[in-house]
Amino acid sequence: MTPQPLAGIRVLDFCWMIAGPLTTRLLADLGAEVLKVESMARVDRIREVGVQPSPPHAETNGVFNDCNVNKKSIMLNLGVPRGIELAKALVAKSDVVTSNFTPDRMDRWGLGYEHLKPVKPDIIVASLPVMGLKGSKSSWRAVGNGVVAMAGLNAHTGFPGREPFGLGTLLSDFTSPYLGALQIAAAIHHRNRTGEGQFIELAQYEATIHLLDTELIEYTVNGDTPQRAGNSSRNYAPHGAYACAGDDRWIAISVRDHAEFVALCRVLGLDELAKRPGLETLEGRIAARDEIDAAISARTASMDDWALAEALQAAGVCASPVENVGDLVNRDPMRQGFLEEIDHPAGISMLLQHEPITWNGERLPISRAPFLGEHSASVYSELLGMDDDEIAELAAEGVIS
Repeated sequence: MTPQPLAGIRVLDFCWMIAGPLTTRLLADLGAEVLKVESMARVDRIREVGVQPSPPHAETNGVFNDCNVNKKSIMLNLGVPRGIELAKALVAKSDVVTSNFTPDRMDRWGLGYEHLKPVKPDIIVASLPVMGLKGSKSSWRAVGNGVVAMAGLNAHTGFPGREPFGLGTLLSDFTSPYLGALQIAAAIHHRNRTGEGQFIELAQYEATIHLLDTELIEYTVNGDTPQRAGNSSRNYAPHGAYACAGDDRWIAISVRDHAEFVALCRVLGLDELAKRPGLETLEGRIAARDEIDAAISARTASMDDWALAEALQAAGVCASPVENVGDLVNRDPMRQGFLEEIDHPAGISMLLQHEPITWNGERLPISRAPFLGEHSASVYSELLGMDDDEIAELAAEGVIS
C-alpha cells in the first residue's frame, strides 16, 4: 500500500454538493479518515442530481462518486437536540471539522468554532462558504456557474465584440478544493507543532478570482479593462484553434518565435509564407494574423488533428488536439493509471478518477464512495462506544436518520 501522509487524522465532514466534498476527498485520498455526515432530512443533492448509468441506482450518481471516494458515511439529524449532542461527541474524537454552508449555519446549530473549542481545544474548523464569512455578499448563494461569472472569468472569455461565454464546466467547484485542502493540511501541521487549533475560511469566490490570467493585474496597474481575445494572444502568433478533418475536430497551435513559425510552415507546406518579409517578428505576425490564420486553416482542414499534433511536436512547435472527453478516456495516455475501473456493489463497473498527483511515484489508494449511512453503526460503536440497542433506539427516534 502507498504510504498515506494524513493517516491518523479524522475529519468530521458536514460538506455537501461539490466544492466542499472535493476538498475533503483530497484529505481522504491522502489517508485521513473522513466521516461524511448525512441525513434524510437534507440529502446531499449531488446524490440525486447528476450523471447516472442506465438504469439509474440510488448509489451510482457519477458526481457523488467522484466527490466522495475513500470516505465513510454516517447518518445524523442535526435538527434535533440529541443530534447536536452526538455531533459534539464526534468532534471530541476528531481533528478537523469542515462545512460549506452559508456562513452562520453551523453557529445556529451550536457547532461553530466558539462552540466547539470547549469540546476540543485544539480542533481545526474549516468553513468553505461561497462568498466568505463577511461583507455585503456573504449571504449570497451560488452554484459553480454563478461563481465563475462573479469572479470575472465569463467577462474575459469569448471573442471581441461578442457576448461573454459561459465556460460550461464548473471550474470553481473543481479548483478551489485544492486551496481548501492545502490550508487544512497547513493547519494540521501548525497544530502538530504548537498544539493550537485554528478557524480557517476559504471563500470560493476569492479562490476563483485566482483563475484569472493577467486581467486583474492589468486593471490594478494601469486601469485598463482587457477586452475578450478569443483564441488569440498578445505574446504569441500564430496562436489559435484550427479546424481539422472530421466532425468538430480541431488543433490548438501556439508559436513562440520566428524559428517555430518557420517549423510550422515547413510541416504545413507553407514555405513561401515563412519567407515573407516582416514575419520575422511577433509584431509583424500579429499584424498579419488574419492572413496567417487563413493560410493555416486552409491546410489543417484536410489533416488529422492527432497526426498533425505529433508532427508539429516533433518539429518543436507547441500543438495539441482539442480533445473532448472521448479522447481523454479512450485515446489519450492519461487513461493509463489516472482512471481506475472498479466493480460497484450496485452491479455495474465504474471508472474512478485519481488525484493528479503521485506519492513516491505511486497513485494514492482509491475506493468507492460510501452508500448513504453505510458506516453509521461501526462509527457510533467504535468511536462513541454505543451498543446495537442504543444505535437502534436513536434510529427509531429519528436522531440517526
